[in-house]
Amino acid sequence: MPLLDIRNLVTSFHTPGGRVPAVDGVSLSIDRGKTLGLVGESGCGKSVTAMSILRLVSAPGVIESGSILLDGAGGAVDLVSLPEQELRRIRGGRIGMIFQEPMTSLNPVFTVGAQVAEAVLLHKGCSREAARARALEMLKLVRLADPERRLDEYPHQLSGGMRQRVMIAMALACEPDLVVADEPTTALDVTIQAQILDLLADLRRRLGTAILLITHDLGVVAETCDEVAVMYAGRIVERAATEELFRQPLHPYTIGLLAARPDPDMVLRVAGGSIVRPPLVTIPGMVPAPDHFPAGCRFHPRCAYARDQPDADGPACSAAVAELLEIEPGHFVRCHYAGRLGEPRPVGMVRS
Repeated sequence: MPLLDIRNLVTSFHTPGGRVPAVDGVSLSIDRGKTLGLVGESGCGKSVTAMSILRLVSAPGVIESGSILLDGAGGAVDLVSLPEQELRRIRGGRIGMIFQEPMTSLNPVFTVGAQVAEAVLLHKGCSREAARARALEMLKLVRLADPERRLDEYPHQLSGGMRQRVMIAMALACEPDLVVADEPTTALDVTIQAQILDLLADLRRRLGTAILLITHDLGVVAETCDEVAVMYAGRIVERAATEELFRQPLHPYTIGLLAARPDPDMVLRVAGGSIVRPPLVTIPGMVPAPDHFPAGCRFHPRCAYARDQPDADGPACSAAVAELLEIEPGHFVRCHYAGRLGEPRPVGMVRS
């Protein structure tokens, strides 16, 4: 079975205004030594999915249903129902987490070395000297400049790229089976981003660690992931091998995301004596708020292929919820008309 198998996960926030479903029936699986990219716009539920895996969603958030199965030597365990004491041994031990903001995730009053060594002390039960030696080894592994000196420095003394490397060192210190990386290159310049991604890929090859990479950057996904899951409004709308998804996207949302990528080979044209680039293609509208999801397909108000009336091929997109079905081997899509979308139209025009 897969290393991690998420089945029909539902995580909601119970607010004074009512129930808000942030993650609604998500199913994902990751094999050992593989990288799965989870992509989508901000607010679609990617980070809540990551926090749910380690049961770090705090009140008013709650995992309402579903299972998160982690395979191991003694068989699979369900992280949703696992007692808190046993779950603590898995957090940082079998599953490492790289949080989105290293400056707020690192403790400002402890040295870098102490924070990396803490995970080793907790999960490996070794001496403080051995834990410190392991911390130094990890800082060298993530290619932190001058690791002997950085070991006794505090987070505020490091640059953003250095802090991100420390977070990776903490996540990998106990050689976990799985690393959950939530936007690991956010707010870093392009050069540092490339270094961090190369580092993760190298560590995966050397340690055999599986990676769940959460990002909104399709370029990052194309370079690093074996498989991609596209998320929209709390649901997975498409999942396939990376090469297959980029070659033949089948869900209108995925098609829109790929069409919106800047094209470095786009030809410049002269307009009014100036050299300008043609405008980028965009997806009209906004992601709906979780407490105001539309009926039927949640993407249909923004979809250029939506059908407002049922026909012989299927139902009206505004009325019926599509299931995530395997359209082609290994290619899953949540769309009534996947593979037979027809011609696009301006959003807002009725298609019968």
